[in-house]
Amino acid sequence: MNRRSHFQRLLLLAASTTVIAGGAVFPSSAMAATAAPHTATVTTAASDHDAHRQHGSPASAKQWVETTDAVSGIKFRLPGKPEVVHFTQAVDGMNGRLYKVRTDNGVIVFAVFDLPSAQGELDDALRGLVDGYNAGTQSPQHKLSSTDVHKITAHGRPGLDARLSAPDGAAGSARLIAGDAHFIEIISLSPKGKEEPMHETYQQLLASVRNPHTHATRAD
Repeated sequence: MNRRSHFQRLLLLAASTTVIAGGAVFPSSAMAATAAPHTATVTTAASDHDAHRQHGSPASAKQWVETTDAVSGIKFRLPGKPEVVHFTQAVDGMNGRLYKVRTDNGVIVFAVFDLPSAQGELDDALRGLVDGYNAGTQSPQHKLSSTDVHKITAHGRPGLDARLSAPDGAAGSARLIAGDAHFIEIISLSPKGKEEPMHETYQQLLASVRNPHTHATRAD
């Protein structure tokens, strides 16, 4: 396989894993990934400082947990202790870690792939993400499409932002960032009626990201 096919396959696996992560929220979409990823737990530090305690707020039922991706050193906060999926060069064609949390409002995913200089593959990555998710759906009503796609600069690196939506009312957001040494993928998905609180959770996650290899967080 060449580098691009490796990359596209890993994005397909990540998208399939996202379907599994959302199984409790999107039961008619859940499926087994095309290749079984390697799951593991992660050591995290819980913090109440940023957790909203108001009724109905994104983190009302869980503590926000600071998590560090050990390989890249990237730090971020998630609304609960994540389950971690590991991808390996030997099995999946590339090394990477995917951190996923299910909440009452949907599912949120933060993934780091050890892939340098992927700037030219951002559009392919978004297509791979959507296609991988849709490969696991059982009805056209659950198939995602990406809209409002626009280029950004995040952490001083090129990226893409996109909105995700399905005919059944499911909605979400995706941010893809091509770093010098790592490719970052951030996804949120929620069922109809849960879009607003899940989007707030997603925005809190974006604001929490600290990448030691780049400048201060910003998105243009």
